[in-house]
Amino acid sequence: MVQFKPLLGYPKHSEFEELLSSCGSMTKQLEEKGHHLSVTLLSEAYHEEYFRRYTILNLDNIPVVVACSQTDIKNQYFHSLLKNASTTPIGKFLFAKDSKVKRESDMAIELVTINDLQDYPILTANLLSHKYQQSQQFWQRKSLFTYNSESFELIEILLPELDLLFQ
Repeated sequence: MVQFKPLLGYPKHSEFEELLSSCGSMTKQLEEKGHHLSVTLLSEAYHEEYFRRYTILNLDNIPVVVACSQTDIKNQYFHSLLKNASTTPIGKFLFAKDSKVKRESDMAIELVTINDLQDYPILTANLLSHKYQQSQQFWQRKSLFTYNSESFELIEILLPELDLLFQ
């Protein structure tokens, strides 16, 4: 029996637009909503010359953001940061008061579907494909962070369940 998976929409709110386009810490913004924030670690693995960390940000135990953090294994600072983050939101490290990490200004924001995320099979096979239709659109943010000569990429996929924050 095929389970019906409705197409879900996103809130049409200026607050949501701000959350989506902000160059600040999404972790901090979500925490400020007054919900309990937790992180589920899906996987940490080496993929060719990269170390990848897949996580889910949950608000009150409801998944609202899935993310992939990756860096070249030669980037000692970011590689160590990701390997030791465990269930701590990566934003806690990147946006810490004394952090020297910088987010590049050209953050990419776009609508994607599950088919657009095939480079991240852990997200599509284990999470998104089971819960959403193939044609479901998700807001995705891609950011590049730098520290000295090192770089680190963060892909955040906002789930439609974020709508719960704006009701």
